[in-house]
Amino acid sequence: MEQTKSTYNVFFLLFCVDDSASAASSMEVTDRIASLEQRVQMQEDDIQLLKSALADVVRRLNITEEQQAMQNKKGPTKDHGNWG
Repeated sequence: MEQTKSTYNVFFLLFCVDDSASAASSMEVTDRIASLEQRVQMQEDDIQLLKSALADVVRRLNITEEQQAMQNKKGPTKDHGNWG
């Protein structure tokens, strides 16, 4: 019985040492996760800005194409009427 108790104490001590190392490692993992979450949030914000900018470009392009189509329906203007 004394052998088992001694073995148990050794395992308990090893567990405590491993647990403290694990706690430090756990803090590093927690910090790393927090850092990654922050990066993801920043990237999501960047994606939203890019979507907004792209929507603006598409809107402006549509307006330009509509204006061009209206000019083509009117026919040549005075400035562009001289094809010669």
